[in-house]
Amino acid sequence: MATKKGIVITIIILGAIAAASSVIWIMPENRGPTFVVSDYGNEIDGVKEKHLLIMTEMDSDLKSLLNNTLAPDDFIARAQTSSSQTTSLVTELIESNPPPEWRMSYLSYDEALKKYNDYLTETISLANKMKGNISSNDLSDEMSKLDSLENDTNSFIAKSNETRP
Repeated sequence: MATKKGIVITIIILGAIAAASSVIWIMPENRGPTFVVSDYGNEIDGVKEKHLLIMTEMDSDLKSLLNNTLAPDDFIARAQTSSSQTTSLVTELIESNPPPEWRMSYLSYDEALKKYNDYLTETISLANKMKGNISSNDLSDEMSKLDSLENDTNSFIAKSNETRP
């Protein structure tokens, strides 16, 4: 038979477990750091400056690749790093959570960054093809794709600029 003392201890233990479970259930999850942006113009300008640096560096690297002064494997490593940096910029824009008046500008620049990432993927494809023996027709086709993606990127950047409040 159970004693009074054993029943009381059991009730206390069960109460502590229930209380601890309730506290854990009610507490909000830690969703990581949040960014509070108060100047949305400066925020997007900062992203644009970083993106411009990435684009300038990749343009130089692409020219070096095409002139055979940069090895395809080295170019691929640089393009992958630039792609990772561009993805970070996309995340930065998304986490800014702009107010309605800035939303269209931010969304357009977000699309520009995504198109630029497509551009980087295509440059990596080109570099892989250049490891072998690429024909001048294939090179011309690849350059046309790159020009198209670059134009799309620039169109979204222009749209972002046009929709700024």
